[in-house]
Amino acid sequence: MIRAIFFDIDGTLLDSATGKVPPSTLACLRALQRKGVRRWVATGRFPAMTTFLRDIFPFDGVITLNGQLATDKDGQVLHRMAHEPENIRALVELVRQDPEPFPCLIIEEEQCFSLRESPVIQEHFAWAGLPAPEAYHLSRLEEHPVLQFLAYITPQEYGRLAPLRHIEITGSGHSIADIIPLGGGKEVGIAAVVQRYGWKREEIMVFGDGPNDTKMLAWAGAGVAMGNIVKVAEDGAMVLKDGLPQLQPYGQINLVKEITAQMPEASKLADFDTWKQNRTYVRKGADHIKILDPGEEFRR
Repeated sequence: MIRAIFFDIDGTLLDSATGKVPPSTLACLRALQRKGVRRWVATGRFPAMTTFLRDIFPFDGVITLNGQLATDKDGQVLHRMAHEPENIRALVELVRQDPEPFPCLIIEEEQCFSLRESPVIQEHFAWAGLPAPEAYHLSRLEEHPVLQFLAYITPQEYGRLAPLRHIEITGSGHSIADIIPLGGGKEVGIAAVVQRYGWKREEIMVFGDGPNDTKMLAWAGAGVAMGNIVKVAEDGAMVLKDGLPQLQPYGQINLVKEITAQMPEASKLADFDTWKQNRTYVRKGADHIKILDPGEEFRR
């Protein structure tokens, strides 16, 4: 039985083409809510870039910063993991000494700051409808731990971060590297939430589509990689691909969510042994099957 589902935002909850949550996805989320399945978000975004979700659907909690911060719907912190202070000091010095310093964003639990003013950071915040961040000062470090920082560089430039220790480089595959503490990750944040509520790993389902989703897809009892997923994230996940024309009205994410909302065991729709074990058969001569979705009956 699936007790909780964790959704990535970009390319998963949000349609890649429109940047919005499709009505069909909202219908599925409401169906999960009615069934008592907990709905969580697991994203690489920082908290201020997730608040728009409150006006769309009442999620039970949000895991941000690639797993470094987990808060429930009331804002209570369930998990927090920060960078070592010495690493942030080394980062500041690295950027200061670089003759062509790369844009860098420092992210605390509640605020963000830039190490150096940059048009690319201003554009990033403008895209999210947020004011550009102020300059960062190391004097904040003692009282305000840094949970994640962003380096606006391409994968070919990751070597510029070589002087830093105890870090992991992740991200959604764009020209922004999300730098988290060594040993962090979305799967770590999810595991902390799962332990807090007394759930089991096999009762967890996750949806994702990017490199920063790889480990959580492999960690969960059921990991669903979206059809638009980049190649690296397919390992360890149940991958939904195109080529399901008979179920095309559902779309890829909605297919699994709707089945899960009605009967978790139905996620093994193509597994004959599961049907046999539950004494479920299609009668001889039947010309269709019925799959119940949250709003209507679909016949095939």
